[in-house]
Amino acid sequence: MKELKDMEGLLVCPFTKKSLRLMTEKELVSLNAQIKHGDLFFYPGAPVNIELTAALVTSNQTYIYPIINNISYLQRNTAIVSKNRTANHLRRVSPKEIAQFYKTYGIGEGNFIEKPSKELNSNPISQEKITQLARLLPKGGEYFMSVVTHDVDSIHNLTYGRSFKYYFHMDFSLSRLLAVKDELPRETILVLGDVDHLPFDDSSVEALFSFDYINNYEKDVQELAYEELKRCLKPDGVSIMLYDNSKPMHASSQLKSDQRSKKALAMIAPWKKVKLPNIFFYPINKETEAPESTGFFSQSIAW
Repeated sequence: MKELKDMEGLLVCPFTKKSLRLMTEKELVSLNAQIKHGDLFFYPGAPVNIELTAALVTSNQTYIYPIINNISYLQRNTAIVSKNRTANHLRRVSPKEIAQFYKTYGIGEGNFIEKPSKELNSNPISQEKITQLARLLPKGGEYFMSVVTHDVDSIHNLTYGRSFKYYFHMDFSLSRLLAVKDELPRETILVLGDVDHLPFDDSSVEALFSFDYINNYEKDVQELAYEELKRCLKPDGVSIMLYDNSKPMHASSQLKSDQRSKKALAMIAPWKKVKLPNIFFYPINKETEAPESTGFFSQSIAW
């Protein structure tokens, strides 16, 4: 918890992008009293049914996010709110929907995720490729982030020889996050988030490596994910994103558009120095990992 206390201002509410802070012991006592009284709900409408020992909260205490088993639950669906701030407070949430929500997040008696699965949404890439790609990342700084993988060795190799004050690992799947939790260094800060509503402040992250194939998502989600990534990176930050070479890559067109805008601005107003983060998209061929014919970074796009 000390790490989260030190970083107040970095983590933000996925809805409002307002800063989050740890709740005090006094606030937690009041929070648990409200939960016991039935006054608080998870955003989809399920009543909060657990006592919390730690949580993050916005300054006006409108949105609260639980910390369970040292994982910060920062998805929109895991926000704790009053009834009138649920997804649809005028609609009755059925017992079946409530039970499914508890089961999905392992919340409440009988809903523990006993055997977490390492979901293979993105394939591991060779350690040789990891070493090559890692050369693009800064050697040190404040915040390093790895995103979505079951391959713990790759995370260790990415961070080897680097000196960052804080190391994050974020996933969009709770079961996969739980599956790798005990294999990561103890100081790693674990975050459950949404790909299209990242819970990090503007211009805050210096280094990010995502094993998640960004083009596994629909076009609108890809576009939102790209904009969120650009928002979170520091002006001199670096991000490496993998993508499936066999699928449409909509986010790359946004990046190319940004490149053209930057060049146009440089011609029109050369005195305006615009420093933008470096975003690399690296292609993966699922069958052979990466086709030799593409060459290293030949299909990568940086700006």
